[in-house]
Amino acid sequence: MDSYPISGQSSIYQLVDQYMQLERIPLNKLLDQKKALNDKKSVFSELDSYLSKIKTKLSYFTDPIVNPFFAKTSTTSDSEKVGITAQGSAISGNHSIIVDQLAKSDTRVSNQFDDANSDFTSFTTDQTFTIELGHPTDDDATNRVTVSVTVAAADLSGTNDDVLKAISDAINDAMSQAVTDDTLDGDEIAHASVVSEETGKSRLVLRSDQSGYTYRIDFGSSTLLDTLNINNNAQSSGTTGGYITAIGTGPTDSELNSKFTVDGLTYYRDGNVVDDAVEGLTLKLLDTFSTEETVTVQADVDAVKSDVEDFIKKYNDAIDYLRNQTKVNPETHKRGPLSNDSMYGSIVSDFRAIVSGNVEGTTSSDYTLLYDIGIEADQDGKLSIKDNDKFTAALETNALYVSDLFNTDNGIAAQLTDYIDRFVTADGSINNSKQQIDSQVVSLNDRISYMNEILDKKEKQYFDEFAKLQQMMAQLQAQQSFFSAFYNS
Repeated sequence: MDSYPISGQSSIYQLVDQYMQLERIPLNKLLDQKKALNDKKSVFSELDSYLSKIKTKLSYFTDPIVNPFFAKTSTTSDSEKVGITAQGSAISGNHSIIVDQLAKSDTRVSNQFDDANSDFTSFTTDQTFTIELGHPTDDDATNRVTVSVTVAAADLSGTNDDVLKAISDAINDAMSQAVTDDTLDGDEIAHASVVSEETGKSRLVLRSDQSGYTYRIDFGSSTLLDTLNINNNAQSSGTTGGYITAIGTGPTDSELNSKFTVDGLTYYRDGNVVDDAVEGLTLKLLDTFSTEETVTVQADVDAVKSDVEDFIKKYNDAIDYLRNQTKVNPETHKRGPLSNDSMYGSIVSDFRAIVSGNVEGTTSSDYTLLYDIGIEADQDGKLSIKDNDKFTAALETNALYVSDLFNTDNGIAAQLTDYIDRFVTADGSINNSKQQIDSQVVSLNDRISYMNEILDKKEKQYFDEFAKLQQMMAQLQAQQSFFSAFYNS
């Protein structure tokens, strides 16, 4: 009698696994649907990223502070004498410049004192004096504030070396307190120090942090200051105190101010970095010179072109991505995740219509299309600067010709931004599509959980049935062995 043994637990597991593979087919279909939905949600997230990058670049184009289309480059005939930086508002062209005088910080020095002597012992009480410094405000460019300094009597009883140090410390402490109290800004104070021009002799030095007449140092009346002679209204000479640089009576006659000529006009400023003489230009005065130097301002074609090419790359990346996700592979006939969605499938054509359309309200009627500045689309709708000469000519003639195409109320930036917002905002189409997918996934998860419960029961049922079958087969095999032995005996 033939027998068909089931050899142990491994056979049961193999049989159950084979049966369960068939039982899991419906579940696997649900899992495939869930994966496809999650994959599609990832596509929406990536599409959001591509479109948002375009929008961010367009926001940069329309930023009135940055004005990227008006970027300027500047050069100087002698960079060791004068430096220049041009902002977008600067007018292209040449400027002649002469620098007669560089700005300096106001420096006051005391008389020179012998360190070992005691010239201040006559002061037996605390001494208070005031220092007046510039603190310009929006309402008053000539505003000044007074800082009070007190030197303790005990600090005036020692040697000159010790006294000068104590006065220096008292001044610096008072300046720090003025900053703490918001009376002065940190760069508006004056610093005190003690210097020794030769061994055994010292003097007090007070120097303003800022250069220029606005930040000059003035003193209130004080016997202690008179003894120091730091308030001497004369230029220091030899061992006597006074000012180092002539203060003058105003900006035009003060040697503390810079004095320079641009295109025949004379300017006076507190500093050597000047950004308010010629609109859009920052001049850095490095040396004095009487022979005219030339600074040149022109459109920064390379910078603007780089920005436009960056926009074009982000635009083309989005086009490529959309085409890949919405197309049907002609060989495999595999459909992209968005191939059945007409709303997303139309983005490429809608983009193309916007960037190829006529822009109204431009400065020049000769520049109403991107084509007019050398930007064209290929058969796939991808942009490039095809004619560099056109682009350069438009930018160098008038940056508005390029800017207007993007930045007018009906410009490319406004149209694309409005269109992209339909997709990428919080209540836009992409978020709505992702929410729909989330709802579908929740429903699938419920079905998957239910099917897993059913499959768990099925699997247990199969194990039980095959275990019983195995037991029955074992009994049959035992009976077969018994009868075989009986008949053969």
